[in-house]
Amino acid sequence: MEAVNIQFAPATGTDQEWNEAYARLADFFRSYRLHNRIRRTQLVLESLRRASEAHAKNPTRKPVAYAIDEARKMMHDWLGRIYHDMNLTEPQIEAGGRLGFYISDGPEKWPLHFMDANFMPPEMSEAMRQAVRTSGPSLQVSKMTPRDMDLGFTNVAEDTFEGFARQPWMRYAMLAVFVYFVFYYVYRLLQ
Repeated sequence: MEAVNIQFAPATGTDQEWNEAYARLADFFRSYRLHNRIRRTQLVLESLRRASEAHAKNPTRKPVAYAIDEARKMMHDWLGRIYHDMNLTEPQIEAGGRLGFYISDGPEKWPLHFMDANFMPPEMSEAMRQAVRTSGPSLQVSKMTPRDMDLGFTNVAEDTFEGFARQPWMRYAMLAVFVYFVFYYVYRLLQ
């Protein structure tokens, strides 16, 4: 394991903004089930270092925006090396990478190699590629038109309530039957 030695001293932005960026990045990497705190810290600090350089050049955006952008660039570069010859679009690479990492059980087997630019075990790369190959047809955007939900019993309930509305004596008959059963139940309890 490489030593955690990342220089991070932002020249622009406030401590509060950089703390927010740190928290967002930790959540971003945690969403990949990266529970290894050492590796997550390495990735967060590297993303923050790159974000501080970008923020120093153009401080109009908040540091958190640069931090997430840099983390996504690092992720895209890493996944691009894995899926370089699979003819996937950018959204498919990101979705396929997340899917491949989960299905191949990457968080448990290879947490220290997640987004490692220097070394990637061949079995990890192949497992992630295989997970995307066998995941079925390409993900496509589909269009679904909204329709009313049919619960099945609603027609019966509507007919019953309409019947009660047309004939008030039915309401009184149902009320009388209900009251009778309540009194009968209480009578049987008290015996």
